[in-house]
Amino acid sequence: MIYRAPGKIVLWGEYAVLAGAPAAVAAVNRYASVEISPQDNSWSFTSTGFLTPGVHNFSGEFTDAPCASMAEQVVRYFDMNSLPAGFSLNSDTGGFYHPTENRGNRPAKYGLGSSAAVCTATYYALTDFVGHDKHLNEAMAIHRAFQNGKGSGLDVAASWHGGVIRFQNGHVQPQPWPDNLHWQAVWTGSSAATDTALGHFARWQAEADNGPLNALAEASNLLSDAPCMENLASYTQLLGQLDKAADLNIFTPAHQRLATIAHAHHLIYKPCGAGGGDIGIAVGEDRSAVQQFCSQAAAANYVPLNLEIAPHGVEKA
Repeated sequence: MIYRAPGKIVLWGEYAVLAGAPAAVAAVNRYASVEISPQDNSWSFTSTGFLTPGVHNFSGEFTDAPCASMAEQVVRYFDMNSLPAGFSLNSDTGGFYHPTENRGNRPAKYGLGSSAAVCTATYYALTDFVGHDKHLNEAMAIHRAFQNGKGSGLDVAASWHGGVIRFQNGHVQPQPWPDNLHWQAVWTGSSAATDTALGHFARWQAEADNGPLNALAEASNLLSDAPCMENLASYTQLLGQLDKAADLNIFTPAHQRLATIAHAHHLIYKPCGAGGGDIGIAVGEDRSAVQQFCSQAAAANYVPLNLEIAPHGVEKA
């Protein structure tokens, strides 16, 4: 059995969602795939693209084994006695990585929610395999454990539902996207450490004046109710103020350079997600201006991504 789940980009609501505000998240057409098959007397987990490639074999419990793949994290959530005596599971997230760029010994990651996508697909595969009911909150809990208790769960929710969603306090509903707003996602060429950013933010939130965060949350509410260029511009400005107040490094020099290119074409540009690298998005009402931004971003050695909204969430292939 083969399952696949889409990645995501955060359109708005990053950090604000951690203060109870809504976030808009788009599932995109980069997929994690998981294949599961029965086998005799052992578990075999193979990862391609995600974390440590290679084959990891276990018989029974593996409490002393390193968590070398998301499969092990998902299996830990289930009662070991409910699992079959043996199965093999292969996960592939190759589409979430740049085909040639490398960071040390690993390929460079785009930042499109690969861990959430492979978690969702793996959870779906195993629940089908053992006849367990599926619950989004379980998948979010598994992924949150993988991230050491950090994160809102919005990336798992996007992989689960597909399309564009409004995510707030664990609840999901469709988020309308205006037909007159065109967008282009671009990779800065560097990968961000989401865990590090969220840990830094949590410490700041606990110790500092949360005024900038509260202002961002209000802007995210307004933007979710009325998506338009004016409200997106206001939200992006307040995101920059939070960045400075909390020293989050959301608007890196690469994002600032891309924002300059976008503004020259009367577009709004913002980083997507935790920032510090990874993905940004340019939005405008003029499709040709978005195309010109795309060309200039590529000429400046950034990587425009051919992304589309994935209409379906996790599914059996």
